[in-house]
Amino acid sequence: MSSTPLKVAFIGTGMIANTAHIPAFLNLAGDVELAAVVNPNRASAEETARQHAIPGVYTSIEAMLAEVRPDIVTVTTPNVYHHTAVMAALRAGAHVFCEKPAAVTVAETEEMFAAAEQAGRILYVSQTLRFQPEVQAAKEIIAAGRLGDVYYVETSAVRRRGIPTWGRFHMRAHNAGGPLFDLGVHLIDMIYWLLGNPAVQSVSGATYTRLGNRPDALPLSLAKSGAPSGANPTRPYDYHDFDVEDLATGFIRLASGATILLRTSWALNLPESGSTLLAGDRAGMQVSPLKLFENLGRMQSDTQVQTPPEQSVPFSGHWHAARNLVQAIRGKEEALVKPAEVLNVMRTIEGLYRSAEHQREERLP
Repeated sequence: MSSTPLKVAFIGTGMIANTAHIPAFLNLAGDVELAAVVNPNRASAEETARQHAIPGVYTSIEAMLAEVRPDIVTVTTPNVYHHTAVMAALRAGAHVFCEKPAAVTVAETEEMFAAAEQAGRILYVSQTLRFQPEVQAAKEIIAAGRLGDVYYVETSAVRRRGIPTWGRFHMRAHNAGGPLFDLGVHLIDMIYWLLGNPAVQSVSGATYTRLGNRPDALPLSLAKSGAPSGANPTRPYDYHDFDVEDLATGFIRLASGATILLRTSWALNLPESGSTLLAGDRAGMQVSPLKLFENLGRMQSDTQVQTPPEQSVPFSGHWHAARNLVQAIRGKEEALVKPAEVLNVMRTIEGLYRSAEHQREERLP
């Protein structure tokens, strides 16, 4: 495989592109060359290009692909437009680094991975919690059998007032869903990765829109709504446009008999919280901060596990994922995020939304 720098183009120039994707590839200087940005809003594209010294500025995906011929395309558009952008990039012969969720339906996701396979290219979805040191250590501990048979999991990412206000996250026509797509996708992927991509038997979900469509649901800060380095708003926020869920809950039953409780919100009248707990028949675990709960004979023991410090940059998981993608393209590493795993997560999320709509448990194929 050639060591020539890979040309990278960015479709989307919002917060996650400027704070996560572009810095992640800038960190790979020598391996990549940042070539172009695309946004229908030319002013936004020009500002992003200026900030990061990227030469190409486009308002058309097709024009960029034809003229730049990038090796890698990152996709950070609102969720509804992932499929169109990814398919165009794959048809043009590029590898793709796509922001989560992969798409808004299982059918779209399957079509995208099929196109990637046919083109001989990698479609890499940014399921980045896997790269956190505590999560990687948890994976090692579980794989070593320290917990025994894991049969119960609780996971949550609760923002009291944390609605993203800088884009179209809150609009169904553009993003298809709320915190389940934004936060829950990470939690589900992390748990499934820890458990070895388990088969899912059924799901039961509920979604609520009780606060997000009210004026008092605005976040206290951008950091609390998922933009730790701030954001450059491209459109004014209007709570009247809020028509996705602000709270999603779920119960997931695995084919092994294990069960998972899920809770994620952008706005909820409860304290902010975020944790993942796994219970096995030998020991239990809290993922962050990483702790083990077990017995020493007839005595109980709680162990704080120390892991290597993480890079002190926003969205550091994207830095690891981008490096892994580049190394996978060069044939030096295996891609950590695999199609079957992404599809398992997408089937679960689609099932949870369907369950919430029909108010019944949904069995998954």
